[in-house]
Amino acid sequence: MTLPYLRNILFLFSVFLTSVLTSDVDVSGTAVTTRFWDCCKPSCSWKAKADFTQPVQTCDKDQQPLTDFNAGTACNGGDAYQCSNQQPWVVNDTLSYGFAGIYITGHVEDFWCCACYQLDFTSDDLKNKSMIVQASNTAYDITTTNRFSLAMPGGNTTTHDACAEQFGVQQSVFGTDGSGVSSIDDCGNLPESLQAGCRWRFDWFKDALYPSANFKRVTCPTELTQITGCTRDDDKKVSSQPITGGDNKGSAANVSPASSVVGSVAMIIAGLLAV
Repeated sequence: MTLPYLRNILFLFSVFLTSVLTSDVDVSGTAVTTRFWDCCKPSCSWKAKADFTQPVQTCDKDQQPLTDFNAGTACNGGDAYQCSNQQPWVVNDTLSYGFAGIYITGHVEDFWCCACYQLDFTSDDLKNKSMIVQASNTAYDITTTNRFSLAMPGGNTTTHDACAEQFGVQQSVFGTDGSGVSSIDDCGNLPESLQAGCRWRFDWFKDALYPSANFKRVTCPTELTQITGCTRDDDKKVSSQPITGGDNKGSAANVSPASSVVGSVAMIIAGLLAV
């Protein structure tokens, strides 16, 4: 085997190794955000939606966790509802955690179910604010752009009336279709377990309408995965770590074990190619 031929083999191997280990888990881009809360079983709560530890946790009408992931959605006569603790909360003035229904162009839901993303808002009302969300649901109703539909009680509702069924109240308590409740005072009419997430919309989120954001995938904080019970098998391959309460600049410099392997192998191959 000649030296030039060996160099070609090493070069092709390095390209292949990098593409396999990093793949496209480190997805990033721009997106629009919307809001929802329909009490339905999240799409990522079904088995085999992605390679993960378990589907997103669902709850029964009494907010008790269900162990049967085959239970049908309450939006179609089933017993499985979205758990009330899958709502947003404030970490500090510039950071919140929460959950979202997601659509990323060019992909299907096995790509995002239970993955976590950092949203750095770019709209004026929310500039310098960020949110870490876990994809608990899928937003297939709009497929022309990247979209994060943030789960927030009273943020939106649908004609399924699952929230009325779950809590034994009138569906009108959750506002109108497409917009939800109209003021922070209306949050006081929601079931007590949902009021904090409703107020979050008007306080930290400033009742922003369709704010834009830059997004990137990050490793999932345990604060989110311990609520859903869901962690993706490829989470350790993600290069970026989420920002924390004391850091609003992000942390793309923290690399995953897979990225470290790629870097080490690349250095070795580079040395061999230089011979």
